[in-house]
Amino acid sequence: MKDKKKVGMTGPFFSNHFCIVLVGLACLVSFLWPSAAPGQSPGKVYTGRLSYHWYPQHHAAIYASKFAKMCEEATKGALKITVYPSGELFSIAKILSAVSSGAVDLGGVLDLNFAAVDRNFEIGGLAFFFDSYPQQRDFWTQTPEGKGVWEGIQKKLGVVVLCHDPVGPSTFWSSKRSLEKIENFEGLKARFLTNSEKPMWKALGTSFVAVSTSEVYSALQSGMIDTLSTVPSATKAYNWWDFLKYVQLPYGSYQDSHIVVNARWWNSLPREIRDIVLTQVAPKISEDSTKEVIIYSDAIIKEFVEKHGGTATRLVEKELERMVALQQKEAWPEVAKIMNPQVWEAALKFTKKKR
Repeated sequence: MKDKKKVGMTGPFFSNHFCIVLVGLACLVSFLWPSAAPGQSPGKVYTGRLSYHWYPQHHAAIYASKFAKMCEEATKGALKITVYPSGELFSIAKILSAVSSGAVDLGGVLDLNFAAVDRNFEIGGLAFFFDSYPQQRDFWTQTPEGKGVWEGIQKKLGVVVLCHDPVGPSTFWSSKRSLEKIENFEGLKARFLTNSEKPMWKALGTSFVAVSTSEVYSALQSGMIDTLSTVPSATKAYNWWDFLKYVQLPYGSYQDSHIVVNARWWNSLPREIRDIVLTQVAPKISEDSTKEVIIYSDAIIKEFVEKHGGTATRLVEKELERMVALQQKEAWPEVAKIMNPQVWEAALKFTKKKR
């Protein structure tokens, strides 16, 4: 009787089926395992640090954090940015130089930070000069004079502005009295943060003193100051509404800030990653943060009135005209003196403002 042929794991039948199983497993792993960003080796991760001074509840902080999260999601984990809020790494006064020197890779930078290097940026702090964020940004990016300043500051400092992250529309607040008339400012003690604010406060008949963001709460508490021009988001984030009782509308200026990156670090990233950030992440953050900042600011003023006992007043048309005329006559010319004359004239022409 012949021996039965042994059945083993050999032969054409097993080889073909074994190959099919391997291919199937490879496809499954490929499907389940996160793919790298286009052009990137699987597992290669680039890291960066983003520092900003805003507290978590601040509108700009919210969108700076969203920027970092979106970068990681859009690059499928190839770019991971760690966020350091509340001045944990660098204060508002030091963040621009920190990004410029490479001490940190990215930072939340205000236009007033740029003004410390180029006085032309003082124009952004003028009350009732620009009427919106788009108008203000278009001046910097679409006019020859503005574009020269905008590109020049980035080249000089070795930074790249990736996207806009506005801090909010600014207006007047007081702990002492309502501000629906110009005369009500007389004798108040104001805080100023930028040089462009000093002629504004002088024109309104107040005294004024320099107070940093971190010192405003104690300055209001002690009575060192009783009025300031700021954005609603700051009033909430830093709890200044513990002392502030009155807010005046409409908004008078549009305080802008940006996510700025060290140029050397940025250029060290693969082009594919930079393209993803510039085409997918940055435009989305700029659009959404700008659209939402006005809504967010309005909601905070409503909360200020309904939950904190605040009073919101609005300049009637005639009083608003008086306010604008006062700033135009007494405050704007003082700021114009420290600006490049060609830039100032171009701004007047672009906004259709009179001297």
